[in-house]
Amino acid sequence: MRRCNSQIPAPLPSPIPTGRGTRSAASETFSQFLEKSLHLPELTLPVTHLPPAPAEIDFRSLPLASADLMLRSVREFGAFRIRCHGISGVELQVMTDEAENVFQKLRNVVVELNGHDGEIITCVRSSKGSMEFTANDIIRDQVDRNFWVHMGNVASRLDSIVEQVSLILQDNTSVEFKERIQDTESVICLCRYPHDNVTKQNEDTSVKRKDRYCDHALRFYLPMEPCIFYVQTERGPLSFDTGPHNIVVTVGKQLQEWSDGEFKSVPGEMLFMPSLQSSSASFSIELICSAPLKVPTQGLKNSVSEDCDKIISLTDQNMVAPFIFIWMPVAWS
Repeated sequence: MRRCNSQIPAPLPSPIPTGRGTRSAASETFSQFLEKSLHLPELTLPVTHLPPAPAEIDFRSLPLASADLMLRSVREFGAFRIRCHGISGVELQVMTDEAENVFQKLRNVVVELNGHDGEIITCVRSSKGSMEFTANDIIRDQVDRNFWVHMGNVASRLDSIVEQVSLILQDNTSVEFKERIQDTESVICLCRYPHDNVTKQNEDTSVKRKDRYCDHALRFYLPMEPCIFYVQTERGPLSFDTGPHNIVVTVGKQLQEWSDGEFKSVPGEMLFMPSLQSSSASFSIELICSAPLKVPTQGLKNSVSEDCDKIISLTDQNMVAPFIFIWMPVAWS
C-alpha cells in the first residue's frame, strides 16, 4: 500500500459536486456561461419600403369612409384608383369581343389620339345629367346592337361615378371651383391601341406627354384587359398594374388651375403587353371630363364634329331602335 501510494503523482480528485437543476456536475461559472449561450439573439427583419402608388378607393365606401383618402391621393399623386365600381367584367368582355368589328365598321368616325397611340371613337356625351350617343350610325347595324346596349350601360355607370367624384372634390373649395366643376361636360370614348405600337409607346413615355394628355379637368381610364398604368408625377415616373377591376382617375390642367395648384395635374397612360393568344389590339373605355367650349380630346377632325351635331339621346334610341331593326329587313327586301 505504501509502495502504491508513493507512485501516485497527484492527489485523487475531490468528489463530484451535487448537480443543481437540470445540469449535473456544473460549476457556477460554467452554469452562467450555458445560461447566456442558450438565449438566441433578437433578430429583426429588414424594413421593406413599397413603392408609392395612388390610393385604391372602394366606390361603395364613398363619400364617407374613403373621401379623405381620395383627396390625399389627388393632392399627392394627382391620381387615384376606384375598385368595386359596379361595371361587370362579363359586360366588358362582351364589348371587347366585338370592339374590333365596331372599329372596322365605323372607321369614318375614328380619329387619331396622336401619331403613335392608336384610334378613338367618340361614343357618348354627357352634360348636366343628360346622355346622348354622338352618331346615328351606331343603331343602324343590328349585328352591333348588343355592343351599343352595353356601351350605354357602361356610360351611365361612369357618369354616376363622375358625379360622385366631383362632389367629393368640391369639399372645402371656393365658390368659383364648385361652379366650374359643376359646369363640366363629359365625353366617353372607345379607344383602340394596336399592339405593334407598344415599342413606340414605351419610347415616347416622357414628361413631354403632359401637355398632350392633360387638357381637361379629369380623365377616367377603364382598361378592358390587364395592363400597366404609367403616371408622370412631380416625384418622377410611377407605374402599377391595373385592369378591368379598376378605374384609374387622373387630374388635368383645368382642375389644377381651378384649385390654385392644390390638385396636381399628371399625364396617364396604359401600356398593354400582348401575348401569343391576344388579338392585334387592346381596348379601353375612357371618359374625359372638361369645361364647356373645350375640345375634350385633342386631334378631333371636322368630320367627327359634324357627326356629333346629329345627336339622339340614349332614351330615344332605345325607343326607336326596335322599329329600325324591324323596318330594315323589309326595306332591303
